[in-house]
Amino acid sequence: MSNYFIKLENEHPDVATRYTQKLSLINNMDPYSLKDSQLSYSAADFPPVNNMDIVSYLVLTSYYTSEQMKAFKSLHAYKYFEAGFVSKCGVININNYMVVIANVKHSQRMNDPPLRVWIMCKIDGSTETAHCTCMAGAGEVCSHIGALLYTLEYIYSSKTNTSCTDVRSLWNVPRVSKVQCEPIKNINYGKTISFTKIFKDSIPPVVGEELTTLLRQIEEAGSQSVLMRVVEPFASALEIRESAISNPYTQLYNEEYINLTYEQLLQLSSEYVNIHLTEEECEEINKTTKAQSNSKEWFHQRAGRITASKLKDVCRTSLSNPSLSLIKQICYPLKFTFKSKTTEWGIIHEKNALEAYKNEQTISHDNLSLDDIGLCITPDLSQFGASPDAKVNCSCCGTGCVEVKCPYLLQNITIEKFADLKTSCLLKTKTNEIYLDNGHSYYYQVQQQMAMTGTLYCDFVVWSPKEMFIERVLFNEDFWYQAMQKATEFHKNVIIPELLGCYFTKAASKAACTNTPLWCVCRGPDDGRPMLCCGNDNCDIKWYHFECIGIDEQLTEMWICSLCS
Repeated sequence: MSNYFIKLENEHPDVATRYTQKLSLINNMDPYSLKDSQLSYSAADFPPVNNMDIVSYLVLTSYYTSEQMKAFKSLHAYKYFEAGFVSKCGVININNYMVVIANVKHSQRMNDPPLRVWIMCKIDGSTETAHCTCMAGAGEVCSHIGALLYTLEYIYSSKTNTSCTDVRSLWNVPRVSKVQCEPIKNINYGKTISFTKIFKDSIPPVVGEELTTLLRQIEEAGSQSVLMRVVEPFASALEIRESAISNPYTQLYNEEYINLTYEQLLQLSSEYVNIHLTEEECEEINKTTKAQSNSKEWFHQRAGRITASKLKDVCRTSLSNPSLSLIKQICYPLKFTFKSKTTEWGIIHEKNALEAYKNEQTISHDNLSLDDIGLCITPDLSQFGASPDAKVNCSCCGTGCVEVKCPYLLQNITIEKFADLKTSCLLKTKTNEIYLDNGHSYYYQVQQQMAMTGTLYCDFVVWSPKEMFIERVLFNEDFWYQAMQKATEFHKNVIIPELLGCYFTKAASKAACTNTPLWCVCRGPDDGRPMLCCGNDNCDIKWYHFECIGIDEQLTEMWICSLCS
């Protein structure tokens, strides 16, 4: 046995057991123990692997899909083959199996020793099994194995498809069967002259205002032109858009991690717990996301980050059995946006609420100003983010942030009656004074907003068409520290493994493939967690997990989901 197998047996006994099972097919001969002199490097000796053999092996034994194989040139495996990562490819016949061994370079660490890959094929070219020394190699379908398969297909196709350079040169057969003899003086050896006159100056150039109008029409149609990079005002606007800082959390996914265990992903996640940004990068993100939900960059920068509106859900969910809908909302915000008539109402009236707030506060505050604000991130806690509705500043109180809520219910009831509802974010004291419930998700939200903006107060505003409630919430350092600690653990143990290898959504996809009924907004199965049924018999979803809809205990009254209400 090879040194690799001995190391595998000591560190990963379960993987070593599977490795032994594979070797039993070839008389327990470890390919990694073979010497170069035992291998053949002649193209004639390699197995006849074709594209169907590759598809059969990768699709039936891994998370590759038929759609991906149709666009195989976009796969990492094909790109590795195309880039020449595969080298020193040899073959040996053992017990009627063709064992192919090769070196494959790392995709990132080019200076490291290459990975060792072997593939076991039948005589007809179909792949039986494979192995690679990379972290995902135990899964038998990593990108390095795929690269070697594409190399074998290329070797086989080169043998069967003869190119024009592989045969003797032939003169082109003349089309004219009979050539008339002519005196040399009558033969024209020059080129045939085209008598079609080309009018070079017939199309006038597009310049000045006409060019600007044309480029604006192209931009409005949702397209781009290379001229926009050099013609103003498009060049300046494009420079601003392209200067946006990339989100490091969206770049963690690696196809090689898809088959890793949770423990292996946790080991990797420790490298990405403290991703540090500079002050300049944080400021740039803030500037380019001021349009908030109207900006794709805002959604892009939120991906993989725990935003203020999700803080309570993150603190309350279980690390061992986290909410799938919460994971999707954090990791893939663009794919899992939620809209209803209640959220639309809030978006439509947010400007009205801010204007009413400014008019009210201007009366009692000196030199008050209200400014737009984007996604706020701090250099040392880049895994968190917050987007207050506005930043407020005055001579008497300094800088703070503003969070506005426009509840749909307040169309028909007063704020005082709204505070009496069990589902309200507001509570009353014994003297009927209204205040924000410090156990509500909105309290968690404003605390994170203050932590991210470095401010000491947040004006929490509840607006209705007829009245308005304003409470100044102060920063609670102890509360934030405890919530931040819980959220950091969640990010490390749940979000990072999902970003690296889609660990949790991959498990949900496997459940879907087994025809397991899926429920709730998270599209998860009935896995034993408490669930609540919507009172509408025609509800499309019907059953909801408690934690996905923010309910802690069974309700005694009939409940209608937000989609049906």
